[in-house]
Amino acid sequence: MNGKTLLPQMYGDPRGYKYNGKPEFYHYTGNLFLDRLTEIYLWSMDRRDLERIPTNQGWIGFLEGKNPTYPEKELAADFEHIRKRMELMRNDDTSPDTRLADYLLGIVPATTDTLVQLTLGGYFAAGRIWGLHSRQRALDPEKRRSGLPQDVAALVEMMTADSATVTLVNTNQLEPRVVDVQAGGYGEHQFTAVSANGKKTLLQSPVLAVRLAPGAGSRLTLSMNRYVNRPTLAQPWNRAPLESQ
Repeated sequence: MNGKTLLPQMYGDPRGYKYNGKPEFYHYTGNLFLDRLTEIYLWSMDRRDLERIPTNQGWIGFLEGKNPTYPEKELAADFEHIRKRMELMRNDDTSPDTRLADYLLGIVPATTDTLVQLTLGGYFAAGRIWGLHSRQRALDPEKRRSGLPQDVAALVEMMTADSATVTLVNTNQLEPRVVDVQAGGYGEHQFTAVSANGKKTLLQSPVLAVRLAPGAGSRLTLSMNRYVNRPTLAQPWNRAPLESQ
């Protein structure tokens, strides 16, 4: 329409919900549902699906090598978000008996979407449809919990249909650190090889233990088969080795 692509946002009787006439698509807008299209691409990793979304901006632009400053800008924005929410919290003059139950959702300072993208290669789309589809998941084998161990940093730099490239760094200059890297948010993927410093090691496992010497870091290319294991919420140390399904 007038040279612009418009998509319908509604389906049903165009007169409104209280009517029951012949259903049709209506309420056309410029919302192209890019979050949904991004999810489709990240599931399929089909370059034809990538053609439907912008590749020069946002996280996808970063993965495509076209937006190199994305991590710094987004993390800075997250810190600003936290500061503003904490200010709202400090200045809030409501009391428990006068606020609605969901009122505090607008004050919660925690923000994790950028960290999920950069450290896990995962995507939480707008709309809060939050199933963790990610390429990897960091686990702390010493404290036996999810998340990066203390002093360990991670950055997922590239993803293809059968691999993910991640840099792991131990910022502690005195002590080594061990991080378990799981293939997928729920062990649904399977590592087939890991390449580092020009050396490739074959393996067949949903979990890889990485030891980082003090102050050391490395860029790992994790070859994998996606969605071949039965997903599980159990941590690696609480389950038998996963079998390919």
